[in-house]
Amino acid sequence: MKYQLVEFRIRNYRSISDIKLKIDNDNLTVICGSNNVGKTNFLRALNLFFNPKIDNFDADRDVPYHIVEGSRGAGYKTVLTGRFIENKSSEVLEIKQSFSEKKGIKEVVLEGKKGRKSLSKLEIEDFLNSNFSFFFIEASNIDIPKLISEIVNDAILPLGMDKRRGQTQKDSLEKLNQFIDLSKSAVKNIENDLTSIFQNLLKEVDSIDSDNWKLQIKFPEYDFLREAISKIIEFTLYDTNERKLETKGSGIQRIILLSLIQYVNSRTKKDVIWAIDEPEIFLQAGLQKSLYSRLLEESKDSQILITTHSHFFINTQNLKNTFLFEGTKELKEYARKEGFLFYKLNTMVYEGSDFEKSQRIKQNFGISKNDSWEVMPFNVLVEGQEDKDILTFLFKKFNLPIPNILIGGGVTKYPGYLRFLEEFCSDLEYKPKIVAIFDRDSEGRSIFNSLRGRHYKDIDLNCRYIIRADGKEYNDIELEDFIYPDILYDATNKILRRKKYKAIKKSDRLKRTSRAYNKSPILDFITDITKQNNPEKSSINFTQEGMKMILTNTCCQIIEQSDINEMNVEYPEVLFFLKNILEVS
Repeated sequence: MKYQLVEFRIRNYRSISDIKLKIDNDNLTVICGSNNVGKTNFLRALNLFFNPKIDNFDADRDVPYHIVEGSRGAGYKTVLTGRFIENKSSEVLEIKQSFSEKKGIKEVVLEGKKGRKSLSKLEIEDFLNSNFSFFFIEASNIDIPKLISEIVNDAILPLGMDKRRGQTQKDSLEKLNQFIDLSKSAVKNIENDLTSIFQNLLKEVDSIDSDNWKLQIKFPEYDFLREAISKIIEFTLYDTNERKLETKGSGIQRIILLSLIQYVNSRTKKDVIWAIDEPEIFLQAGLQKSLYSRLLEESKDSQILITTHSHFFINTQNLKNTFLFEGTKELKEYARKEGFLFYKLNTMVYEGSDFEKSQRIKQNFGISKNDSWEVMPFNVLVEGQEDKDILTFLFKKFNLPIPNILIGGGVTKYPGYLRFLEEFCSDLEYKPKIVAIFDRDSEGRSIFNSLRGRHYKDIDLNCRYIIRADGKEYNDIELEDFIYPDILYDATNKILRRKKYKAIKKSDRLKRTSRAYNKSPILDFITDITKQNNPEKSSINFTQEGMKMILTNTCCQIIEQSDINEMNVEYPEVLFFLKNILEVS
């Protein structure tokens, strides 16, 4: 590719007020998000940018509704800005397009710079037309006449027919037929090449018997001139049923589209940019995976931008060129219609770390357990839901990225769960990292020693003991020992007061570091102190699973409401441990 589109900014286009995407070196850009948040509008704006004809702009449709029906002030225009880098010289070229309409008269203003040199409107138009072939494929649009026209015209032009077009009109029928025969031959070559690509794509689909299928371009017998060829040929799939393409299944039409993409990429001299809306639509899971792999391959020779609702098109190992679009809705009053309200819709790009983005995308797609996103590139394995909750609230409180936290169902189940994960991840294109967290009780130490240093083919395992909040290393440390002591005491007292038990006093808390209790798990200490303070009442055992669940849930509520910066000064090991886990990623 000669030029690379590295940045695209949209202002005041449909649901988009102002967004800017910076595109990484990877040529496959993925835009995801829920319905009606502006994904397709982004591709439409890109289509307008590469085809800046005034007829392609409709202010009442393309300028955001809140401007059209609201202020109609200085913002009553659409502005599109693209930045390109010339790969050979690294020179930057920027083009700004402004579309507006005043009193029914439309106007488009093109401004540009190449390095420090200003570009005229003609130079900008020539740059876009001479260097790029841009194709916008909407999700609901399987009709692809523009593609067919481009392919056929490119193939026939080299025949040299244009040079004698004027003479041809006067030539005999014999010369006309000669012209048609040459055109037929060119079209036949296209048909054979496309069939070869198409058959290749279907080789691995066991459920489709496609041995005798081929793509056909039906060339009618006529005495028309060369420029009509691309408009009147008919494109079909020969599958023992020579009906038109639009009668075929939508999934097959998508595969044919991919055949055309490969064909164009392999033969054009221009830089090709594809904007494809939901390429996965109508495709079964196996074909979606295959299509994603093919698009990655094709993106080596062209830039491809897609929107998607499928997690098969999201590379969780590298989210640099994956953008999550989210929509906001704001109730506003018309600037010139007092008392009239409307909702201002706006598209935004989610900003966050790869950790947070992957979790947000997962939530956005409605993906839950036991699917192909249960395992992420970086994961933390804990024993139970309470462990996950405590860690999640602490990560969030410190504004740290929240990793994907897996629940093993108890430390004794870690070995079997890890074997399941290895099998589960065997067909992934990356090797997920797993940080397994262990208590220092007897079971935890036993499993830790059996797993530490063990090699797994398809996962990267890292074993870590949980620490005490004060950083002291003793046996029998559990997750509750990791929680800030004051938070744990406050949570305990909330439970005790509800049960009308005497609370743990500040003087009681000082006993924690005494010789009698210093090496004991904190839940044993709390259980013992509660018994001493309430001798006349039934004992409460905070080490039992039910009480541990209530206690950790209460701790999470307190963590959310507390300012833990002061606690962090006294117990810095907690934050250090959390950051240390993330460094493994």
